[in-house]
Amino acid sequence: MTARFLQAIALVLIPLTTGGCALNQPSYDTVRAEAVAALDEIAALVPPPHEVSPEPDDEPYSCSDPLLSSRRGGAFYTGQWAVYVSDGFDFDTFIADLPGRLGDGWEERDLGIAVPFASVYLVNHEHELSVTVDEAEIDGRPALDLIVISRCGILPTDDKPRRSPGGRGV
Repeated sequence: MTARFLQAIALVLIPLTTGGCALNQPSYDTVRAEAVAALDEIAALVPPPHEVSPEPDDEPYSCSDPLLSSRRGGAFYTGQWAVYVSDGFDFDTFIADLPGRLGDGWEERDLGIAVPFASVYLVNHEHELSVTVDEAEIDGRPALDLIVISRCGILPTDDKPRRSPGGRGV
């Protein structure tokens, strides 16, 4: 076999065999911080007056959960914030304009699901996370409902991620 052929084989096999390795995977704390920063970035664009109310953090979800059809190690972060706005807030305009206001690192994706309220699904390519921003009424108040899902991150060895439909990992 020629050296060039062996190089070509190596270029194909190395990424395939190391793609799931934890060496390149960030920590869970890192992906959580990236996700919270994304929520902060979006909440900062909401015109005053507004009130940001983060929900308590859920337990980490395993990236190898059978419902995800994935065998990756680690866990992903999910976060939810309510951003309460004033009566008369223009949800349609804010949500329609949001992708353009976030900049180049963000992309709007059409999930193909019709909903009877203003909604946008956004992907941040730099941090491999997604955010859904929905018009909502929470506790009888008008609000933006922000939900973020991070990429997978490695948990400390003493933490076990939650497996669907609930409970601690094994």
